[in-house]
Amino acid sequence: MMKSSKQTYQDVAEACSKYTRTSREESFKNFGCDCEKPSCLNCTHFDKNEHCDLDLYDKIVDRIR
Repeated sequence: MMKSSKQTYQDVAEACSKYTRTSREESFKNFGCDCEKPSCLNCTHFDKNEHCDLDLYDKIVDRIR
């Protein structure tokens, strides 16, 4: 499985109507992310396997390309 770039994660989060920011501590613990901008890496719906538990990621990527 290929991981997406940080920019793609940010673009998807900005286009996602379900984006919900996690706490900074949780983001860092799960992904080593200290993201100030919206990103899948700091969304409550993104699991530690880097998968959107709402299955929205691929749909949004297809839409914003």
